[in-house]
Amino acid sequence: MKLKQMVLVTSSVILSSCALLGPDYHEPQLNAPQAWSSKDGNTTNSSESMPDMAWWHKFNDPQLNALVESALVNNNNLQVAMGNMLQAQASLKKVQMSWVPTVSIGGAGFAGQYFNPGFQNNSGYPLLNSLNQNNPQNFDGYAFGAMPSYTVNVFSLIKQGEIAKLNLAIQQQSVNAMRLGVISQVANSYFTLLGLHKQLELQQQMLTDAKDLRKYNQIQYNKGSIGQLNLDGLDQFIASLETKIPEIEDNITQTENALQVLTNNNSGKIQMGNTFDNISTEGVIPVNLPSQVLKSRPDVAIAEYQLRVNNANIGAVTSQFFPTISLTGNVGQMTMQLSNLFNVGGDFWTGALGAAMPVFNLGLYADVDKAKGGYYAAYYNYIQTVRNAFAQVDDGLSKHDSLNKQYKIQEAGYQKAQNMYTIGQKQYKQGAISLANTVGFKLNIDYTKAGLNQLKIQQLNSIVNMYQVLGGGYNVESNLTQVKKFNDKHDIN
Repeated sequence: MKLKQMVLVTSSVILSSCALLGPDYHEPQLNAPQAWSSKDGNTTNSSESMPDMAWWHKFNDPQLNALVESALVNNNNLQVAMGNMLQAQASLKKVQMSWVPTVSIGGAGFAGQYFNPGFQNNSGYPLLNSLNQNNPQNFDGYAFGAMPSYTVNVFSLIKQGEIAKLNLAIQQQSVNAMRLGVISQVANSYFTLLGLHKQLELQQQMLTDAKDLRKYNQIQYNKGSIGQLNLDGLDQFIASLETKIPEIEDNITQTENALQVLTNNNSGKIQMGNTFDNISTEGVIPVNLPSQVLKSRPDVAIAEYQLRVNNANIGAVTSQFFPTISLTGNVGQMTMQLSNLFNVGGDFWTGALGAAMPVFNLGLYADVDKAKGGYYAAYYNYIQTVRNAFAQVDDGLSKHDSLNKQYKIQEAGYQKAQNMYTIGQKQYKQGAISLANTVGFKLNIDYTKAGLNQLKIQQLNSIVNMYQVLGGGYNVESNLTQVKKFNDKHDIN
């Protein structure tokens, strides 16, 4: 009866002490904005799932699609994230296996010599009666068997399992974050590469027109219409145009190499199957409401999982105040003579059950305070991550809207430059102006087109950035990212 009462008392103490396992997790409540403060006329609110949107397909560019798919299959940083996820999976499995007892198999042999001439056998063990008191005696033997062992703190294992699951979720979200980043980097690099090729073309055209202007000014100089200062100014202008060409070519090479690295290829040229003029920036960007952004972005999910981990850590530390139960045993065979190794002298088994819990360990209280400090830091890291997410989306909307307005203004200027060139050609034919002036109007068109080209590159990059900060596309074609396999030589295929 007393044993039953002790069990009941112990159970009630444990159940009443469940608060020691740490506080229940409560998601922080944030006053998310109901709408974005920045307005963008080219965007509309949408409830469409951003992670499942293959937004790069909207550009109808097969080469862009192929590069994104290649990066999702081959990117090295993405495979690093997959490796970290595999480690987290193994850690979870290890915790789950902690519920299963361990079994060891072992054996031992021993030998010795007895040489005490005053020995008296008072043990009642008959084998020792054969010892000669005047001569040294040898003895030997062996033992072997299985040794099961089970040490468990139930509450600690529960918390360790919870933490291992949360860490696995963090690594899974890290894979999503890496996929999101890889997709954005590929798209940005591809659009930049197309824009640089177009910029090189425009720069070469500008240089050709500048040289034509120099030629016609030389004719005027020979006739005494202009002075040497005009020619020297043009020479300086031509030199500045020429120095830009190697710079653009170098940028093309670096962008091509960046794309090759993203797709896990050696450096080299990338064959372009499209032109920059064919890429449209008119596609409408769907923008989710602020609350949906929280669910879409992997970095926000990671910050919350880290908060949950730190909350569980409090329980993991406090679980050390509970008893740890140890169950060990031995079962096997043994003999006193090594010569009887295969003629076993007898079987045996032993067992032991024990439990222990801290009584005086002030360090555990410090560990609890440390875990609470970790939760405190994780809480404000989560808040900061969410605030940054809101700010980045709002900044992205503002930037995209600003670039669209700039492009329209520059486009109107381009139309004016074309009109001026058309009028100049008519005046030249009528003899009102020189051919050099007409070529000057043509150079003005070149400059305006170069400005439009730069703005278009920025527009496309802002579109890519918008999809990234909205967490768009990382779930699309997720089956392409597979764990590589080791072969017999430990190479990865």
